[in-house]
This record gives sequence, C-alpha cells and structure tokens, in this order.
Amino acid sequence: MVGALALALSDGVLQSTQNQAPEAGPAAAAIALLGHEPGMTIERLRRALRLSHPGAVRLVDRLVAGGVVERRPSATDRRAVALYLTAAGETNCDAVLAVRQEHIARALATLSPIELETLGLLTEKLLRGLVQDLDQAYSVCRLCDPGVCTNCPVAGALEEGAGECPTAEARQDLSHKG
Repeated sequence: MVGALALALSDGVLQSTQNQAPEAGPAAAAIALLGHEPGMTIERLRRALRLSHPGAVRLVDRLVAGGVVERRPSATDRRAVALYLTAAGETNCDAVLAVRQEHIARALATLSPIELETLGLLTEKLLRGLVQDLDQAYSVCRLCDPGVCTNCPVAGALEEGAGECPTAEARQDLSHKG
C-alpha cells in the first residue's frame, strides 16, 4: 500500500508539474531546483536530476533557448557555469510549485487534523532514514517548495551525519525546501 501511495502521489505531482514546464521530462524539477538555489552548477543539477552530463547540458541548453534559464560565470569557480532563472523562469517556477501544492493538498484533504499530524511525523522519520548524502537530498527535494518546508528533515538528517555534510549554504538551502 505504501508503494502504491508513493507512486500515486509521485505520478500526480510529476504530471501536474511537467504540465507547467516549458517541456516534458525533468524541466519542472530543474526549474524548481534553480528557484531555490540560484547559481547552481550544471554538475549539481545533473546529480540532483540523475542525468548524464550531456543530458544535463542539453536540458540547460533547451531551458536557455526557451528563455527560462540563463548562464552566468560562477562566482566561486572559473571552470563552472552558474544557472539562474530569468523573470519568465521565476514565473514558471511559481506555477510549477503552485500545481504541486494543489495536487498534494487535494490528496491530503481526506485526512483529519490528527491524521495529518501523524502523517507528518511519520513522513519526517521516513525521510530522515532514507537520505544518505547530499546528492540524494537534492534529488529528494527537487520539487520542494522552500516557502512550505520550514524544518526540513532532509537537511536535519544530513546535519546529524547520515551522509556527506553539505556546506553551510547548501544546508540553509535544504532547510528551506518543502
């Protein structure tokens, strides 16, 4: 039952968010990630979306051509390119996160306040046990809304030593995901 629930929620969220993205596939997740971590490198994006390097470059090329992402020189690494949403990309990100939230809210509407609290506690515990490193954390949080998640269990698990310890900036970014 847990597997069926996970697939039902995941399929619905992916479909609804992809409908808001300029193209099918991982574009919605890329836009959401860049929305809450402006300046992300192609390498970090690639690892979060579990794409090959050429696949990530092609995705970024398409998002740049579509006017939702722009490349800038990295402030910390001359070899890297920093990715930022354009104004159109910010609007698109807001739309992606809004339909994500609507889909999840509809799914949870059948639960009572006590059931929602219990589900929240169980979900937090499960997430803390599942996340092993920073790459997995970015992958799990790839469609998260930083305005909703105020006490991120994924960031908490990383801070407690469940895996690779993120930089202070990445920890702060992860703590605002939802």
